[in-house]
Amino acid sequence: MIEATIKMTVPDEKRKEVLQTLKAILNPIRRERGCVSCNCYVDVEDEGIFLFKEEWNTRDDLDNHLRTERFGVLTGAMSMLKTAPDIRFETIASTAGAEAIKAARA
Repeated sequence: MIEATIKMTVPDEKRKEVLQTLKAILNPIRRERGCVSCNCYVDVEDEGIFLFKEEWNTRDDLDNHLRTERFGVLTGAMSMLKTAPDIRFETIASTAGAEAIKAARA
């Protein structure tokens, strides 16, 4: 699985516009082939920080997404920022859930 994370610091005067743009592309991205999840979060301590997270089954799925018009819309939103966003693509080899907590606390 590939996890894509984009952390954006959005100026106050652009917050509404960027948030509307992100909301508009969430569901279409979720319907793309290979998309496991796509969500946007706002930092509870700083409402100007947005975290846009996507999970993809394969690198090919992510690469296809990066070529879509929807990702072009996202890059357009990022171009409104005063500082460059922090963009990360991470390959996840394994995952664990509640069982890891239970094992560690046993």
